[in-house]
Amino acid sequence: MTAPTPADARSRPSPRREEILAATVRYVAEHNVSDLSLRPLAAEIGSSPRVLLYLFGSKEQLVREVLAAGRAEQLALLERSEAEGGDARETLELLWEWLTKPDHRGALRLFFEGYVRAFGHSGPWLDFGTASLDEWLPPLGRVLAGTGANPTVVLAVLRGLLLDLLAEDGDGGNGGVGEEGSEIHGARVHAAWHAFLDATLG
Repeated sequence: MTAPTPADARSRPSPRREEILAATVRYVAEHNVSDLSLRPLAAEIGSSPRVLLYLFGSKEQLVREVLAAGRAEQLALLERSEAEGGDARETLELLWEWLTKPDHRGALRLFFEGYVRAFGHSGPWLDFGTASLDEWLPPLGRVLAGTGANPTVVLAVLRGLLLDLLAEDGDGGNGGVGEEGSEIHGARVHAAWHAFLDATLG
C-alpha cells in the first residue's frame, strides 16, 4: 500500500485539516494576517510548522484558504438572512444585526484586510476583492428584486459603514475616543444604516 503524500493530504478533506483551518481563522481574526508567521501560529493552535506545511503546502496557500473561509462565513450570514428574513428591508436589517455582533468583529477585520491587500494583485490576496463581489451581488440581487434598489450601491454602503464601525475598535483600543465615545460612534453608524434603508426601501 502506497504511503500518503503531502499532495494527498491537501487534496482530501480531513477532520484534522478542517480543525486546523478553523483554528487558524480564529487566530488570524485577532492578529494581522499580513504578518502571519507559521511558528507562532502553530504554537498557539497546538500544531507545528511542519504539519501546517504538510496539510496546506505553503504559507501562501494557508492564507488563501483562511481568506476564503472568512468570505464564506460572511456569505453564509447573507444566505441565512435571505432564508430567514421577510421582505428586502427585514432581510437587510437581519444581515446588519448579525454582521455587527461583537463576535463577528474579527471576521470583519480579516475581510477588510484581505480586501485592501487585494489591490496589490499578487500573493494569496490575488482576486480576493473580485471574488467577494461575485459571491455577494447575486444573492443581494435576489433580496432586492422588485424594489428598484441597486445591489452594487447597497453593498457599497453596507461595507463602507461596516468599515466605519470597525474604526471604533481601533480608536478605543488605542486610547482614542474611549468607551463612551465608541458607543456614540457605534450608534451613529447604526443610525446611518437604518437611515439608508429608510431612503432606499422605505
